[in-house]
Amino acid sequence: MKKIVISLLVAGAAVAANAQDKALLETLVKKGMLTQQEAAQIAKESVAVTPATKSTKSIKIFGGAQGWYTWGKYSVKASTTGRTSPSQQSGFTLRYVKLGVEADVGAGWSATVVTDFGTEGANRNYLDKVVASKKIDLDYLNGTLQLGLRKVNMGYEQNMCDFGQLAIERSVATFFFTRADSKGIGDKNFGSRTVGVFWDGNITQVDGLYYSAAVTSGVSEGEDYNPVNNLDESSSLSFWAAIGYKNVADIKGESLAYDLGINFGYAPQGMTNYAGNADAKGSVWGINPYATISWRGLTLIGEFFLQQAEDYTPGRNGIGRTPMGANVTAAYKMDIGEWGAIEPVFRFSCLTTNGMMTQSESGLLFYDEAMTFFGGVNWYATPAVKTSLGYEFGYFQGGRDVNANERLYGNTVRAQVQVLF
Repeated sequence: MKKIVISLLVAGAAVAANAQDKALLETLVKKGMLTQQEAAQIAKESVAVTPATKSTKSIKIFGGAQGWYTWGKYSVKASTTGRTSPSQQSGFTLRYVKLGVEADVGAGWSATVVTDFGTEGANRNYLDKVVASKKIDLDYLNGTLQLGLRKVNMGYEQNMCDFGQLAIERSVATFFFTRADSKGIGDKNFGSRTVGVFWDGNITQVDGLYYSAAVTSGVSEGEDYNPVNNLDESSSLSFWAAIGYKNVADIKGESLAYDLGINFGYAPQGMTNYAGNADAKGSVWGINPYATISWRGLTLIGEFFLQQAEDYTPGRNGIGRTPMGANVTAAYKMDIGEWGAIEPVFRFSCLTTNGMMTQSESGLLFYDEAMTFFGGVNWYATPAVKTSLGYEFGYFQGGRDVNANERLYGNTVRAQVQVLF
């Protein structure tokens, strides 16, 4: 019996010895359970036990939810006889419901998975971002290499966080130039989320100078986009690049932060499925210069879009169309003490598709040109809770649903509540 007990104690004592804890062995000797020779033998023959090494150094869980109430109505001025104005729309939606996990697995490697269960994520299998990242810090190479699903660098407003939008919803120009569009002359795959290899770097020798490059799938986010299985849809690659400079200037003791840059993109087969010529494929290229200024509570953002897309609809024979657009946003954030902060916001956006046509966000009409004006206010009760109210007026011309002698007016009111964690 004593041998059995000693055998069991040997195993436990061996772990204790390897943990440099001799107290248990000494206690067993004092109580007569082990002789001094047996204790010495156990200490001598014990095998080191190494705890399993965890592969993950840290995990961060984050997320947020954004609920909207939207009311919108369009009316036609100078309508032709018998023409019916598009109908009114209103209702509640969960615009974003996001849950993300970011894991640091050591040696500069990390993984990020963000899901979106709101209306924005319904067409992407609920995937918002899925990347594996590697930080690189060398003398002449400093930045982050990523592989997976994320947004390309095209559109400053587009790449602002969904929960950090100043004007509640992105503009008509941002929607047209940075997302897949299958509502016009064909299917345009250019911008937004797609799968590929991404590099975001800094020029260490020039403080504030940054750049990026990416090679991605030729198919981007749209109604039928499936980032998990889109190989049969993607017959070519797309190429992206950006360069910019940001810094902080001291103006009479006040800090003024600024950011200047330009994004580039080229998709050799960015246009497909033309109306009347479904087999043709055309290229799309685009540039997107931008500038931002932040001073005290004031934020100014301006950006311009220029693209050229080959048009292979019958009669065009590849002759390019050149859509253009711009956004200008101004916001001023003011502290209101224990109530948090309020932020009035104004945004102007304009777009001409140069005959490519697109569809309004509400889906009520197709148009060729648009100009919108947004005014609203954000109330930050805490950094994690934001309530917003805004009104946007716009007018639309040309395209499939607005005749040459008509101008269609749009009125949209949005209320938003947002909570982050």
